Amino acid sequence: MFQVGQSIGDYAVLQELGKGGYGKVYKVEHTITSRREAMKILAASDASPAEQSERFLREIRLQASLSHPNIAVVHTAFWVNDDLALVCELLEGESLKQRLDRQALSQKQALDIIIQVLEALTYAHARGIIHRDISPSNIFLTSGGTVKIIDFGLAKAATDLHLTREGSPVGAAHYMSPEQIRGAQDIDARTDIYSCGVVLYELLVGKRPFEGDNTFDIMKAHTEEAPPVPAAEDPQISPALSNILLRALEKKAEARFQAADAFLQAIRNVPGQPAVPVRLPSTKRPVLVMVCVALTMLVGTLVAAVSTRLGNAQSHALVLPLPPVFDVPAVVMPSSVPAVAKTTRRHKQPRVAAAVAPEKVSSALLEPASVETATNNTGITAGTAPETKPRSGVVKVLKRMNPFQKTASASKIDAAN
Repeated sequence: MFQVGQSIGDYAVLQELGKGGYGKVYKVEHTITSRREAMKILAASDASPAEQSERFLREIRLQASLSHPNIAVVHTAFWVNDDLALVCELLEGESLKQRLDRQALSQKQALDIIIQVLEALTYAHARGIIHRDISPSNIFLTSGGTVKIIDFGLAKAATDLHLTREGSPVGAAHYMSPEQIRGAQDIDARTDIYSCGVVLYELLVGKRPFEGDNTFDIMKAHTEEAPPVPAAEDPQISPALSNILLRALEKKAEARFQAADAFLQAIRNVPGQPAVPVRLPSTKRPVLVMVCVALTMLVGTLVAAVSTRLGNAQSHALVLPLPPVFDVPAVVMPSSVPAVAKTTRRHKQPRVAAAVAPEKVSSALLEPASVETATNNTGITAGTAPETKPRSGVVKVLKRMNPFQKTASASKIDAAN
């Protein structure tokens, strides 16, 4: 239709990306902004080109109104002669069909993909838009791990089963709901739920629930046959997940999940399954770590405060000296003060229990921490004082106990007499 290097409006064709029953897809570059995008040329049907073009235009407007991380973005659309050009974001990666043709997926990968698809469907269905063609060909896996639904909401002709010119089935007939196959006029969002269930069945079991030699056999199986039980096909599929798949594939729409969000929540509630896809970075873990650190710091602060208070209480208990209890005040009898000795004899002072040498008194005043025990006449013994005991309190007590002050006063009285 168009050749590489040819211009289509303000876009230059760089590469042909693919083709199908709807037309062709090109990789293009905007001549002004140099932004590279994907352009789909939607060829009108030969039977009724006006009607087909009008249907395309209506659906393009619906898709352009959607803004969701799991839905391919539509930038603009314009007419090219009798065909409609749809300009979308250029996706780097591959379709789910291409991935399945190359390798099988794990159960975790399968559930992560279908969760993102159901999130997009929940968003679109809430706005009254139905895809009607959910299949691995229309589910795109970007190189960054995000799932994108492409061709969202594009109308399909009732007879369009994505057949090749040779007539072999390519895929859409394998994913159509029973009501779609019967041509019902009241198709609603539950048709996407059925198609999504077929895709999930294929991802988990490794094959589609219904196969056949031709399109007619496949469509008949969708409308009449029960799908094989997934848990019986693969023992690694839990009974709970198997029942969810069978409910999504119910023949009658009223027996299925009634909304994409209900299907999504059922998958998330399966024990051992991922509650949310891991493609986006979570902020809960850093917040949880910060809370744990804050609690740890708070506990440490409280423990330190309690320890400090207990230490201070013990320190004060040791520092505070016991009040001295003396029946008779001790009198020091230094050799250098004979008058005092005579005075004490003249007044018949009681005999002291022990005499302390002046050098020892001086030592006690200067180094009170060296005093280990003190015993009074009542038998009370004071505990050992720590080295960190303040000097001021002890010095005051010792000063009050200093007999020199009393003897000095007595000497003054004797001199006056």
